[in-house]
Amino acid sequence: MAVRQHERLIDRFDPKVMSLLLSLDLKARYIVEGFLHGLHKSPFHGISVEFSEYRDYQPGDDLRHLDWQLYARSNRLCVKKYTQETNVRIYLVIDTSGSMNYRGSDAWASKLEVAKAVAAAMTSLALRQNDAVGLLTMDELAQGSDFIRPSQKPSQFGIMLGHLQNIQPAGGPRLAELLQHMLRLIHRRSVILFFSDLLEDADGIRESFQQLRFLGHECLVFQVLDRDELEFPFEQSSVFRDLETQERRTVDPNAARDRYLKRFESFLKEYHDLFQSLEIPHCVLRTDQEPWQALSLFLHERQRLM
Repeated sequence: MAVRQHERLIDRFDPKVMSLLLSLDLKARYIVEGFLHGLHKSPFHGISVEFSEYRDYQPGDDLRHLDWQLYARSNRLCVKKYTQETNVRIYLVIDTSGSMNYRGSDAWASKLEVAKAVAAAMTSLALRQNDAVGLLTMDELAQGSDFIRPSQKPSQFGIMLGHLQNIQPAGGPRLAELLQHMLRLIHRRSVILFFSDLLEDADGIRESFQQLRFLGHECLVFQVLDRDELEFPFEQSSVFRDLETQERRTVDPNAARDRYLKRFESFLKEYHDLFQSLEIPHCVLRTDQEPWQALSLFLHERQRLM
């Protein structure tokens, strides 16, 4: 079935269909359309506004803005005037460490590809709401950071997609370095969306998150994990390769499963406790499941700030 036909017939997000879509643009639009289609009432009706004052009705005014209760009391046709609320500045921060390249057999994409697709969808949602959106990642080829200043121009979506499409995973832990870049680059209160598997020591990034919260930034963390990492479903003895250090080790899954799951549960709890103490929303985004929880959390926090 053609991609356009998939988009027209969309009823819900389907990971199998997602895996067939080749471009990040199509993936982002598919996620957004599926997500909004599933809402009972879309929260997107143009920019966020608040009531300011009344003015007399003029021919051609939108009848939806007439105050019929006022008309019933005074027999005057008046239109509600609105003033625009302050828009939100949003930064997407994406971990590009080598471990983000992992893709299990049940996943519709690698962890990084899932992060990029969901980040692109959130960019689309934010720009629809006239928010300014920017990006920060680490560029392995340039041996530095890749930074896009927030903008709410329609062209920003294409700019963001171009940079997201070119992100490649490589090297060791990057989140601590990314957080330090954020502290240097962001000077105005903003919403910061982090996409990472967090496969590094929580103590190494604790202070940076504390500083971001102290400066008044709203942080949301989307921990992207594969089913293999969460459940360790392997049965046969296999050679496991560390995607960051390239170290190889032969492991008997049956002998290692209980110990691994116990350590991984402890690892997840450590981050859960950290983010709970800092009042930072934390969502585990599985690569084998639909991303509704992540987008719902994003919209909830976005609306809470208005």
